[in-house]
Amino acid sequence: MEAVVQIRGEVNMDQDIRDTLSMLNIHKVNHCALVPESETSRGMITKVNDFVAHGEPDRDVLETVLSKRAQPLEGSDDVDDEWIAENTDYDDIADLAGALLDDETSLREQGLTPVLRLHPPRGGHEGIKHPTKEGGQLGKHTTEEITTLLKAMR
Repeated sequence: MEAVVQIRGEVNMDQDIRDTLSMLNIHKVNHCALVPESETSRGMITKVNDFVAHGEPDRDVLETVLSKRAQPLEGSDDVDDEWIAENTDYDDIADLAGALLDDETSLREQGLTPVLRLHPPRGGHEGIKHPTKEGGQLGKHTTEEITTLLKAMR
């Protein structure tokens, strides 16, 4: 499972790339989607690579992001361990995060919105015009790099 975060806006973006972001359930800057590992999703991520940051997150930071930013599909309840135990097949957020990382389930299957609306990164981006190899924020990140980004955006 990969976390995909839109970094750049949609100004001067091709319609094909907008459509691909829409298929990934990413509609605005700083929105994050958890995408399962498959050839189809790998191709879509490759296509939007110049506009997103992506990588496999750490379990601890995924738990933190889910506890702060996950929202139910219906209603406006806070998603916490109690809500998870009542409305999903899992006992707490830690179990759900583990299942998401292992591609056993998805947020939508558990009654949560497939998009996590994140805060802009505290301290700012390292650069939104260059890939990670050139010191920027775009493209493939290691687990440590995506974890650092998600911690800054939680």
